[in-house]
Amino acid sequence: MSDVLDFYRQQAQLKISPISWLARLQQQGLNELARLGFPTRHHEEWKYTLIDSFLQHRFTQNESSPLAQESYAADLPVEGYIVSWVNGCWVQSGQYTLPAGVIILPLAQAIEEHPEKIQPYLGQILQHEHGFQALNTAMLHAGIFIYLPAGVSLLQPVILSHVQDKDNQAVFMRHLLVAEAGSSAVVIEDFQGKPERTYFTNTITELHAAANAKLSHYKLQRESRSAYHMGHLAVKQAQGSEVDTHVLSLGGKLMRSDISIDLHEPHARCLLNGIYAPGKAQHMDHHTVVNHNVPDCRSEQDYKGILSGDSRAVFNGKVMVAKHAQHTEARQQNKNLLLAANAEIDTKPQLEIFADDVVCSHGATVGQLDEEALFYFAARGIEQDEARRFLVKAFAADNLRMMGTPKLANWLNQLLCQQLG
Repeated sequence: MSDVLDFYRQQAQLKISPISWLARLQQQGLNELARLGFPTRHHEEWKYTLIDSFLQHRFTQNESSPLAQESYAADLPVEGYIVSWVNGCWVQSGQYTLPAGVIILPLAQAIEEHPEKIQPYLGQILQHEHGFQALNTAMLHAGIFIYLPAGVSLLQPVILSHVQDKDNQAVFMRHLLVAEAGSSAVVIEDFQGKPERTYFTNTITELHAAANAKLSHYKLQRESRSAYHMGHLAVKQAQGSEVDTHVLSLGGKLMRSDISIDLHEPHARCLLNGIYAPGKAQHMDHHTVVNHNVPDCRSEQDYKGILSGDSRAVFNGKVMVAKHAQHTEARQQNKNLLLAANAEIDTKPQLEIFADDVVCSHGATVGQLDEEALFYFAARGIEQDEARRFLVKAFAADNLRMMGTPKLANWLNQLLCQQLG
């Protein structure tokens, strides 16, 4: 593994910024990469996930600009402020008028023009837990900066479209969203790739929600089935803020999604909603951590897995309630539906509670389609494949309904149905 680490360290050294504070942050990532290395099954949080196939590749970054000035977010059934990257290169998106004070800029440009708005936040809430996260910080360059002034609401979502269509390349994205007091926005991250292309996406998004800010974050992961995807969403919430996160994972040969949320002032609320649907030869790993650091906060986690073929999935959801975080409300559930005998799920919901006046619950289920329900459909002349689709749709319905407007939820359901065949 050391030769792989050396390969990526050498690439990262070439990305060190001439800006001193940013260079220190990148060097910190390099140091952490050397300390942590890439994870193995000896790491508790990776005990069910092998990265051996990833280690066989040497992915390099694309240094050329894309020729096609095309927005690949056009298939999303919503209008919004579209920002696109093709093979890691920013594509000039359509012109739009933003509310006064709102900033949406490529991260590198924003660092040059608005360092005072970025330096206090970039890299401040993410704790490197494994080498992939540290590598992202070491490679920190591409991404987006979104700034919402106090009291400002974006009426349309910000759509961050990421497309890859080349083999053997790596893309490192770092997004930063700072929402001042009372602001609100919806951000949709969409990752897609050309079928059968083998590439590597490493992405981190940091969200800072000030008092009473309201943010909804969507991540649609529909990479190539030969791709590798490592992603982390890190959130810090102030008093009275509300953050909803929605995940739909469909693509990738090996993918991991981490979400960490720190509730650090009272009356903050968060929702973690997700669906993962691995198929043949796919491995999907979802980890969530919600830290209740103060009293009077509320969190809800609801993830569902739909596994087909010889796929494998991992869900590890953790809720931490600190000693002084009284009056915490936390609910967590993970339900899984196995559509094939060879599909496998490892699920581990966890509660670590150090306060005594709380309302917390967690649970996990693993099951198959109801044979009685299938018989009921068959007795009414409905073929088995169609009956299975009905039952799977019903299983996912509640989570899809939470994903915004009916139009968006219906479109996401169509993607899910295409994935399941």
